[in-house]
Amino acid sequence: MKKLIAASAIALLFAGHAAVSSINIAHSAPAPLSLVVDGQAVLPQAPPFRSNGVLYIPARALLEYFPVQLQWNNSRKQLTLSTAWDKTVLTPGSASMHVSYTQTDGGYNEELDAPVLLKAGRVYIAAASLDSLTGAVTELKTGGSRVTVTPGDVSTTVRVPAAPLAVADNNAKVKLYAALKDGNTYKGFILEVNGRKQRFNWNVPRDYSHPPQLFYADIDSDGKPEATVVFTLGTGTSVVAQEVHVVKPEQWKELSVPAADKAAAAAVSSSISIDQNDVLLKLDLKGPTPSKVTMRIPDRAEDGLKYFGKTAAIGAVTYYTVEKNKLLADTSLMLGMSESMGTLRLEYKAGLTGMESGSITFEPHDTTEAFVEK
Repeated sequence: MKKLIAASAIALLFAGHAAVSSINIAHSAPAPLSLVVDGQAVLPQAPPFRSNGVLYIPARALLEYFPVQLQWNNSRKQLTLSTAWDKTVLTPGSASMHVSYTQTDGGYNEELDAPVLLKAGRVYIAAASLDSLTGAVTELKTGGSRVTVTPGDVSTTVRVPAAPLAVADNNAKVKLYAALKDGNTYKGFILEVNGRKQRFNWNVPRDYSHPPQLFYADIDSDGKPEATVVFTLGTGTSVVAQEVHVVKPEQWKELSVPAADKAAAAAVSSSISIDQNDVLLKLDLKGPTPSKVTMRIPDRAEDGLKYFGKTAAIGAVTYYTVEKNKLLADTSLMLGMSESMGTLRLEYKAGLTGMESGSITFEPHDTTEAFVEK
């Protein structure tokens, strides 16, 4: 089927990422089926069903995670889905939908995976159409009785999902929920601690392969645990960017935390020089326990300072974690643009306005440990 490609607001409804359908309907499931969107049961009065081997879900389910208005025309027997930019018309019995961007453009027809159906006064669309046109993942597990829908990257969740994105390992009552999902971005979160909830307007990318991490530990040594949330902002070749938020749940106060790359750059001085056939990397680490490190990289002089630069690069890869009531950050120290020499580990401590960087140490990789001069 031709995939829908449209530069309009209906992208929030039907267009977007073409995805291979993940529906498993090879085995029958007990009737009636139930519908679960983003971990929450919805529309019990309009259950999914199968017809001629096709799994159908109610069109009204779109209201659960798309900003769209539905209007039924009883005389024409048509359902119109409207946004601020365009309209899509579904006609029961038709295997296509009509899309128009203005009142005068005439619009066009787009083929669907299966005909639209009208059952018990409700409009149903094939689950495969939802999958292929929006990137949503619809799944009916073998022998199960639930149809689950995970909205795709172009969707917007208009309610807080029942399933949390993260739960603290040491306390099941500390949870993190997405308050709003807008396209490929999370816009706002709800933090729950021991039954109490608070919303925070943190905006981060939706990355299913790197879900948020949640810790619950007393990292500022005041005798009361804080909730620490770590988001992955992006990954790539030799690049990992993360963001950390620390919240004191008693007052729902967020503590300031210096970014690891900037804190490390402020605490470490470096110089790169050529010594005959070798390259010398010298590090001067400030802090409570100052230290100096010299690394000799043999037979690399011919690459020259034009390749390596005059100072080391800090922060291309950064990870945050909480261990033994300590907020820690590992951030990379690189020679040139791509050669990692090791990791700078920061240990944060309580400061006057929040958390601040404390001790910093350098840990070479196993492959570069031999370069460290004793």
